[in-house]
Parts: sequence; C-alpha cells; structure tokens
Amino acid sequence: MTLKNILLSFDFEEFDVPREHGVDIPMADSMRVSHQGAMRVLDCLSRHGVKATFFCTVNFAKQASDVMQRIVADGHEVASHGCDHWQPQESDVAKSKQILEQITGTPVVGYRQPRMFPVSDEALATAGYVYNSSLNPAFIPGRYMHLSAPRTPFRQGGLIQVPASVTPLVRFPLFWLSLHHLPQWLYRALARRVVNHDGLLVTYFHPWEFADDTTLPQYRLPFVVRRHCGQPMVNRLDGLIANLLRHGCHFTTFSNYISNNNL
Repeated sequence: MTLKNILLSFDFEEFDVPREHGVDIPMADSMRVSHQGAMRVLDCLSRHGVKATFFCTVNFAKQASDVMQRIVADGHEVASHGCDHWQPQESDVAKSKQILEQITGTPVVGYRQPRMFPVSDEALATAGYVYNSSLNPAFIPGRYMHLSAPRTPFRQGGLIQVPASVTPLVRFPLFWLSLHHLPQWLYRALARRVVNHDGLLVTYFHPWEFADDTTLPQYRLPFVVRRHCGQPMVNRLDGLIANLLRHGCHFTTFSNYISNNNL
C-alpha cells in the first residue's frame, strides 16, 4: 500500500510582517511573538507524536536557543530559511547552513528562500544542500505566478525541488492562509484529496500565526493575515493533524521522505 505522506513544515523566522505594513517592529518584540508561537507549534506536534521540518532563519536560531534545542530533541528536521528574513542576501545560502549546523549539531540539507522567492539552485548545490522548497506552484496575486511549474517533487539544478502542494487541475494553494480562511472541513477535504492523488501533501506555516500578540492593533496586520491567529490557529492545526492521522496519513520530514522514496 502506498503511504499517504504529510510533509508538514514551518518557517521559524522573526515576526517581520508588520514591516510590510509600515511598522518598524523592534527585534525583541518580533522574537517574543515568534517564540510564543513556536512553543505552541512544538506542543501541538508533541501531542500528536508527529514529525515536521523547520526552516529556520539564523536570526531566529540565535535568539531562540531553547526552541532550537527542542526541535532537535523532539526528532524534527532543521533546514535553512536564510539569515535575515526581511533582507535576504545571496551569501545567506552558504552562511546560514554553516551557522545552523553549528547551533544544532545536525546536518542541514534543505533550504527555503524567505517568502518563497527565487533562489539560485547553483548556489544551493555548491553549498551542499540536497533539496530546495522555495516553490509555490500557484497563482497568488502580487506574490507567485507558477502555474506551469510541476506540482510534485522533481529534480532540477542538481537538487530535488519540493513544491508546496496545490490541488490538481485548478491549483488551489493549501498553504497557511488557506487554513486561516477556509472552513476547516473544506481544507481537510482538499488536503486529503491532494494526498490521495499525489501520495503526499506539502504545506507550511509560521510561528507568529499561533501567537496571541499577532492580532494587536499596533502591528496593523490586515484582516486577511490576522484572521484566526493565536489560539484559534492552534486549534485548527490540532484538528488538521488529528483528521489526517485518522485517515491513515503518515507525517515525516522532508529528508526522510526523500531518502525513503529514492528521489
């Protein structure tokens, strides 16, 4: 029987979304929000006994050592999300890998560019990465236009490319915003549709989505971003994981999936 694999991932980064809306949030506040959300995410995964992959920025890793230690202790995978989420640099590809490996004492073989923007496959391969998960093969106004890109993992530029999941045919994205806004029964049904069709579901979230302070008015987040943030989003993630487990899905890390499927 073919396993129904769930590649659940989280971009553990400093909370810089207010900057997109003209708010110069101090790093201390940014990290406070992300730290609370990160711990809630790890608690949720622990309750269900499932594993995930964490794409971490160096900024986050350096200032949340307890979170990084717990990620490793709980058996999850650490991957790179660059150094500074707000101002990514070309040098971050190699630099972030080196620093994250020093902090965690574990190999870092996966990369996701901040905001899933394009990144050089050549630079990633040269730095020693195995896979790149910086592609959302959908049309999202003002962000992505990748309707001709493959929907499932493929090889390119000496790397394994692991796109975020979209539904067959209409390519509806099942990323973080979708879980915020769709009725939970519908998101779960679409997730099961994808995993039954493709054999896997790849989705991603951020720690600040699960923190209470995200909705504070001084951060000026639009409704489309802040809706259901905090404990309601924890409840949604809880319900999603429980539902997928009941339907026989298997949660695994990106590296384990790649290794087990000889990609």
